[in-house]
This record gives sequence, structure tokens and C-alpha cells, in this order.
Amino acid sequence: MPAPETKDTILDAAEALFAEQGFAATSLRQLTQRAGVNLASVNYHFGSKEALVKEVLRRRIEPINAERRRRLEALDAPSLEDVVRAFLEPALRAIGHRGGGMARVFGRVTAEQPAFLREFFFEHFGALAQRFIDAMRTAAPDLDARAAWLRMHFTVGAMAHTLQSSHMLTEISGGACELGDEAELVEQLVAYAVGGLRASARAGEEQQR
Repeated sequence: MPAPETKDTILDAAEALFAEQGFAATSLRQLTQRAGVNLASVNYHFGSKEALVKEVLRRRIEPINAERRRRLEALDAPSLEDVVRAFLEPALRAIGHRGGGMARVFGRVTAEQPAFLREFFFEHFGALAQRFIDAMRTAAPDLDARAAWLRMHFTVGAMAHTLQSSHMLTEISGGACELGDEAELVEQLVAYAVGGLRASARAGEEQQR
């Protein structure tokens, strides 16, 4: 098969295997069998297993982050809700409320904490996260930098858990909560995040007294 098609086939196979069993447990032999290619093809396109998993993540992350930047730049004097929506909705729309393979890949790789992960996440999220923090603080001037970063961290955690585990919600709730579509999930998660961001910045300190 042509080189671009071979590369995509390898990436698709790797994404499926990483979702099923994690990064560490996936061998290159399993990958070549799943993709129907030889080891030379994997080495030619990626060079190493680490480079391969980075590319699996990058090809999903970059379109989401590009849409986040586009939405943020399009906002004129945005509200806090506008900023939060610009951050959350692209990921929820791209991956879907049922989660799927890519959500499981992120979950497994993050849980395993391979050595490259911190640098990789900083490269792909560091500058963008700062732009969103700045926009949030402009929209909510009472929010100090520490509280903004902490609450952004909590928001990312809620988003990640939603993407990875929302399919279990109906069963866990005994049928009381059955998810509809991405639109409903976006509205609920945006409302939840905005509520947390708007809470008193000194709430934690006051609680400890």
C-alpha cells in the first residue's frame, strides 16, 4: 500500500491496541500483526514505540486544539461561559459522549505516566492553557491566578472522566440518568465548570478556619 496509507493503518492499529491494553503492554509484534505490516514499516514511519504513541495522541489533539484557538480568537469581550465552552466543546464534540477508543488511549497513557508524557503535554497544552487562563481571568477579574489554574485542572479532570466513563452513567444511576447527545453533555459540563470557576476564590481558605 502507498506510504501515507501505510502510516494511517499503523496509527489506527496502534490507537486500537493502546485503548485495549495500554501503551506499556502493547508490543511492536502485536502492532505489526494488527496492522498487517512488517517491523521495517513501523520503524520507517515512526522510528520507535514512543514516537508512535506521541503521533497517535498528536493527530487527535491538534485538530481539537486548533478549534479551541479558533473559537477563543473569535470571541469579542467573552463571558466566562463563552471561554469555558470554547475549551470544552471541541473535545466533547470530537470524541463524543460515548467516549470511544481515543478517550481510553488518553486515560491509559495518562495513568501509566510514561517518561515522555510531561514534556509532550506541556508542548501541546502549555501555551494554549495559559491563553485560556488569561481569558478566564479577564472574564472573571476576581479569580486569582492560583485559583484559576487549580480550577482549570479540576475542569480538565471532569472532562477527561466524562469522556472515558460517561457510558457507565446510566447503569450506575440505576437508569435515573441516561445521556442524550453531545449537546446535552456540553451544556451540563459547561454549567458545572462555570459554577466552580465563579465560586469565591477564598472559599477553600474560609472552610479551613
